[in-house]
Amino acid sequence: MNGDLKLTFIQKTLADYMQQVTEVMQVAARRNKVNKTGEGMKSLAYTAIQQGSGGHATLSFKEYLRFVDMGVGRGHPLGGLTTMKVTLQSSNREGLAQVKDKVRKPKKIYAKPAYGRLGWMYNKLLYGYTEETIDMLKREMGNE
Repeated sequence: MNGDLKLTFIQKTLADYMQQVTEVMQVAARRNKVNKTGEGMKSLAYTAIQQGSGGHATLSFKEYLRFVDMGVGRGHPLGGLTTMKVTLQSSNREGLAQVKDKVRKPKKIYAKPAYGRLGWMYNKLLYGYTEETIDMLKREMGNE
C-alpha cells in the first residue's frame, strides 16, 4: 500500500513538472515570436512513466526549437563565427579567416523553463511525499 502510494506520488510529480515545463515553453515561444508556423509547439510532448521503484519522464520537441534556444542555426554557428576571404597583409596573399558576424540572439524557450523548475521538482520529491503521507494518514484516521 505504502509503496504504491509512493510510486503514484512520484508519477504525479513528474507529470506535473512536465506539464508546467511545456506550458511555460509555449508561453516563452509566443513571447519571443519563435513559433511562426505552429509546428514547433505542436511537436511538444511528454511522457511520464513508472519504472521500477521510481519514474522516468521524457520531453520531446522539434530539434530546431533547441537551436533557437541556443541562438544557432543555418549560417549562425555556436559562437557566431563566419568564415570569409580576407587579404593577409603580411604576405599579400588571400586566405580564410573567421570573423564575428551579427550573431543570432538566444531565445530561451527551453533551458530556463526546464532547468529553472528542477528545484521545484527536487523539493517536491524530497519533502512533498511526507506531507502527502501525513495528510493521507489523517484522512484514514478520521474515517475510522
